[in-house]
Amino acid sequence: MFVRTVCARRAVAWHVCGLTAFLLFLYLLFPTRNHYWDGIGFALNIEGIAADQKGYLVEQTQWGAIYYNPNHLLYNAIGGSLFESVKVVWPQSRALDVLVLWSTACSVLTACLLFGLLLRFSGRIDVSLWLALLFALSATWWKFSTDANAYVPSTSALVLCAWLATRPGKPPALTIGMLHALAMLLHQIAIWFYPAMWVAIFTHRAWTARPQRIRAVAGYTIVSASLVAAAYLVVWFVALDRAWDPARFLAWITSNGGDVLSRKPLAQNVLDMLRASLRVFFGGRFSLALRHGAMLIPAAGVVLVSAVVMIRWFWRGREIRLDFVKFPKSARFLIAWLASFLAFLSFWLTEFPYYRLFCLPAFVVVLGILLRSSVPRRVPVCHPLPAFVGLMAALNFTLYIYPYSLPEASPPLQIALQARSLWREPVVLYFAEFTCDNWWVKYFNMHTTWRKANLRNYEHLSSQARREIRNGRRVFIDTGVLAHLDAKPEARAALESEVVVSKPFGVSNGKHHIQFAELHLNDGGER
Repeated sequence: MFVRTVCARRAVAWHVCGLTAFLLFLYLLFPTRNHYWDGIGFALNIEGIAADQKGYLVEQTQWGAIYYNPNHLLYNAIGGSLFESVKVVWPQSRALDVLVLWSTACSVLTACLLFGLLLRFSGRIDVSLWLALLFALSATWWKFSTDANAYVPSTSALVLCAWLATRPGKPPALTIGMLHALAMLLHQIAIWFYPAMWVAIFTHRAWTARPQRIRAVAGYTIVSASLVAAAYLVVWFVALDRAWDPARFLAWITSNGGDVLSRKPLAQNVLDMLRASLRVFFGGRFSLALRHGAMLIPAAGVVLVSAVVMIRWFWRGREIRLDFVKFPKSARFLIAWLASFLAFLSFWLTEFPYYRLFCLPAFVVVLGILLRSSVPRRVPVCHPLPAFVGLMAALNFTLYIYPYSLPEASPPLQIALQARSLWREPVVLYFAEFTCDNWWVKYFNMHTTWRKANLRNYEHLSSQARREIRNGRRVFIDTGVLAHLDAKPEARAALESEVVVSKPFGVSNGKHHIQFAELHLNDGGER
C-alpha cells in the first residue's frame, strides 16, 4: 500500500512538472503582440504616466502616481512593485514585459492547481491532465495568459482559494479570506466568488458541529470583506485625497456598473452569452491564418485526424455518458461558483468572453466529475476527449495565437514601431484626446513628449509649434487634431497661416484611427 501511494505521488509530481514545462514553453514561445488595450494602459501608467479624471496625462514622468481604477483597484500598484523589483536585476526591463510574465506565471500555476482539483474530485490522473490542457489551451485563457491583464491573476487567486477550501484537513478560512480579498482587489468581479466559498467551507467534512461551520464562514467573510473595504477607503482618503461622501464613494466603487448593464432583449442577451461562451474555447479568424499558409497544412492535419477520431467513436455506437447521479456533496461549491458568475454575466458584460474566465475553472472541474465514470480506465489516444483537446488547440494556435504573436497582426504596434524609426530626435506631439491607440504609440516611444492641443485657440497651438520647432524639436499632430481641422476649414486655414501641415502617415480604417502629420514653419507666416 505504501509503495502504491509513493508511486502515485511520483506520477502526480511528474505530470505537474510536465504540464508546467509544456505550458511555459508554449506561452513564452508565442506571446501575443496584439495586446489588450487595458494592458498597454497599465504598463503606460506604471512607467510613469500619471492619471487624471479623464484618463492618462503624459507630461509627468515620475513613477508613483498610480492610477487606481475601482474595477481593478490594486493591479497597477502590485504591477508597479513587481516592475520596480525586476528593474533592480534587469534595469532595461519594460513594465509590459513584467506584467505579461506575471500573467504567464499565474496562468501556469492555475493550470497546475486545476489539475490538482480535477484529480481530487475525479480520481483520474489522465482525465485530469486532458481537462487541464482543455482549460489552458482554450482560446481566451491562452491569449490572456501571454498578455497584461487583471483577469488571469485574479482567477488564479480564486482557484487557489478553491484548492485550499477542499483539502482534507480543516480549510484555512483566514488564508482563504485574504486570497479572495486579493482576487477582488485585482478585479472587482471576483466578488461573485462568495457563494462558492460559503458552500465549500460550510459543507467541509472537517467541521463536526454547525457552530464550527458558522464560525469558519464568518471568519472568512469578515477577513475578506474587511481587507477589501480597508483598501478602498485608504485609496479614497490617502491616494485620491477626497473627503468623506458616502454617495460619491459608492458611485466611485460602482462607476462601471451602469455602463456594462445589458439593456438588450432577452433573446439577444441569450445569443450574446452563447457566443461569448463559445469564444472562450475557440477564437481567431481564417483571414489571419491565410497570411501564414505554411501553418495551415499541419493544423489541417491535426484537425482532420481529431475529427475522424471523434466521428469514428460515435459512429460505432459508443457514448460519452455524464454521471449526474454521483455528483459529490463536497463539490457542490462548484455549482454555486458557476451559478453566481453566470447569473451576473447574464445581465452585465454579456458579450465579453474574458469575463467568463472567472468561472471557467469551475466548469472544467464539473466536467471532470461528470466524465470520470464514463471514460475508460486508461484514456486511449482515440478517445474523443484528447481528440477534442487536440482539435481545439490546433484551431486556436493557427487562427488566433500564432498570427497574433507577430507584429503585423496588430496595426497599433506596427504604427508605433514605424514611428520609432522616424522619431529618433526630440519630438513633441499634440493630441485632441489621448485615445487607446495613442497609448500604444506613446508606450513604444517613451522619449516623445505629448501635449493636449487647445482646439479653441489655434494661435496658441501655432505659437507653441513655432517655439518647439525653433528649439530643435519636430512637432506632430495626431488623428484627433487632424479630424478637427478637416471638420472646420477655418481652423485649418488659421493654423496653416503660421505652419504647414504635412501629409499624414499611419492607418485609418473602421477599427483603428492612428495618423500623425508633421508641422513645419510657414516661411510666409513666420514672425
